[in-house]
Amino acid sequence: MSDTRGLAVSLDAHPDPACAYEVREGTPTVTATNGAFETQIGVDEDRPLSAVFERLTDTAAPFDDVSGRLRAGETVTLTRASPADQRYIVQVLEADDHGGTILFVAHDAAAATEALGVEPVAGAISHDLRNPLDVAGAHLEAARETGESEHFDAIADAHGRMERIIRDVLTLARGERALNLEPAASIGSTAEDAWQAVQTDGWTIRLDDALPEPSADPDRLERLFENLFRNAIEHGSDEGTVRVHAVTGASSGVVVDDDGPGIPRDEHTSVFEPGYTVDGDGTGLGLAIVDRIAAAHDWNVSVTENAAGGTRIELVFDAAD
Repeated sequence: MSDTRGLAVSLDAHPDPACAYEVREGTPTVTATNGAFETQIGVDEDRPLSAVFERLTDTAAPFDDVSGRLRAGETVTLTRASPADQRYIVQVLEADDHGGTILFVAHDAAAATEALGVEPVAGAISHDLRNPLDVAGAHLEAARETGESEHFDAIADAHGRMERIIRDVLTLARGERALNLEPAASIGSTAEDAWQAVQTDGWTIRLDDALPEPSADPDRLERLFENLFRNAIEHGSDEGTVRVHAVTGASSGVVVDDDGPGIPRDEHTSVFEPGYTVDGDGTGLGLAIVDRIAAAHDWNVSVTENAAGGTRIELVFDAAD
């Protein structure tokens, strides 16, 4: 596998263009790319790294000067002239004399991240990454001393938690870009897949037989349900039920509700703000992710209380006239 040092998630899973390179006989050479890079930059593997920068126009300085600035840890803003003007904030991650990974973050995505409010998001990240880092560190030390395999499982769980936090931030940063809409996405199968991706010990899910099939990006839709389910479970008791059913009435939509403790009424709007958490134990990004994905699809999302006092999240795809 090609070196992808510095990326928090795998090269293929990263939403922004990224490529790995290594120095071959003195020439930096592209060794691996992801789908976003192939679509937006379009330089094949085994090509010189200089070919990547030839696709970007703001390179008045020689390639060596630009690459030198990147290896020094600077970020450089470059523009792709064709097929459409697109500015990228370019950064080399953990480069050395042998190679590294280059990330191309679209300028509008960087602006979207700034618009979210840096302090609450940064606070959530610094707070919530520290706990799994501490857990992983403690179990690593115990593993070194005892060699017991159970510690490696705990380390893997901690790493999974960190990757989820990072994915949340990446999803927020992507904003409304790169929606791959399908004309009739299955709510039922998507919700089932999302349920399998969440740790649901002690919890059950109930799905209506008749659920709407909106035009949606399947990956984003699954991510939305993952966050809704995880939010219900993490803020509920050791066991409970999550229900997914269609909105009643003339509107097309879906409701996700649970039998947990609910959310105070005066906080129904605040829960969608990045960094906000009801009990202080979560990242405060879960429902912000839901809100951002809904907005990207032009859907309306709201939170209320159900008849049992639990949380009711309503997504309206097509509002009634």
